[in-house]
Amino acid sequence: MPTAMLVALGGGAVSALLYVSVLFAGVGALILGYLAPLPLFLVGLWFGVPATLIAGGLAAVLVLSATGGLLGPLGYVVTGAVPAAFVARQALLARSTAKGDVEWYPPGLLLLGLTGLGLVAFFVAVLLALGEPGGLEGVVRRTLQGMARQLGAPGDAPPPPEAFWLAPAMPGFVVVSWLVMTIVNAALAQGLLMRFHRNRRPPMRLVAMELPGWVVLAFAGASAAAAVLPDGLDFLALNVALVLSLPFGLAGLSVVHAFANRQSAKVALLVGFYLFLFLFGWPLLLMVGLGVIEQWIGLRRRWARVGPDQEDE
Repeated sequence: MPTAMLVALGGGAVSALLYVSVLFAGVGALILGYLAPLPLFLVGLWFGVPATLIAGGLAAVLVLSATGGLLGPLGYVVTGAVPAAFVARQALLARSTAKGDVEWYPPGLLLLGLTGLGLVAFFVAVLLALGEPGGLEGVVRRTLQGMARQLGAPGDAPPPPEAFWLAPAMPGFVVVSWLVMTIVNAALAQGLLMRFHRNRRPPMRLVAMELPGWVVLAFAGASAAAAVLPDGLDFLALNVALVLSLPFGLAGLSVVHAFANRQSAKVALLVGFYLFLFLFGWPLLLMVGLGVIEQWIGLRRRWARVGPDQEDE
C-alpha cells in the first residue's frame, strides 16, 4: 500500500480517537479534542487534498460508529475535516515567477479564506435557527440559561435569558475560538513536518503576513453597523465584526514579532509578552487595534528596511 494511503488511514484513525476521547473521558480530555484536527493537517500538508479527504472520511465513519448518531460526525467534518482540506489545498498552491522562483499562496489570503469559512458557518447557524424564538440569539440565551441551571445549587432559580448580556456576541466568540484552534493545529502540523523534513512548502512566517486593504473597510463597516442598526441586524453585524477582528489580531501579533526580531532578547521578550497576553486577555483588543494601524502605517515594512542593527532615521 502506498505511503500516502497508509499515512492517511493512520491519521484518520488517530484523529477520530482524539475527537471521541472527549465523549468518553470527559472534560479532562478536552485538550485531546482540540488536537483532533492535527493529524488531518499533517496528512494534508504532507500529501495534499486527496489524502486529507481519505483521512477525514475514515475518521467521520469511525466517529459515527463510536457515537451512533449523525451529530458527532457532522461536527467533526465541519470543525476538522473541511478546514484541513481547505488549508491543504490553498497552502500547497504555488506558481513560478518570471525569475524562475516559486511563489507560494500568501498566508494573509489563506487566513482570510479561513475567516470566510467562519462567516459561512455563522450564517448557516443563523439560517438553521430562524424557526426558533428569538433566532440564534434566543437559542444562545436559552442554552446559557440551561448551563446556569445545571451548574447552580439545587432549588435555585436560574437567571432569566435576558440576564446573559454576553449572549449576542457568543456566536462570534465561538467562531473565533474555532478558527484559532484551526490555525494552531495547522501551525503545529507545518512545524512537525519541517522538523522531520517532510514539509512541501517553506514556513509561513507571521511577520510576512499581509492583508488586503479592503478588509479594513469591511471590519470598520461591520463595527459601525453593529452600533447603529436595529435589533436583529445589529446581532448579525456584531458577530461579523468579531470574526473579522481575528485577521487584525494576528496582524497585531505580527507587529510584535517584527519588533522582537530587532531585539537581542527576542525569545525572552516574546515569552513574556504571550504570558501577559494569556494571563490578562484584554491585550487582545490592543492587538486588533495595532493590526488595523499596521494596515495604514506599515510598521513591519519600515523596520524591515531599517534592519535590526541600524537606526531608524
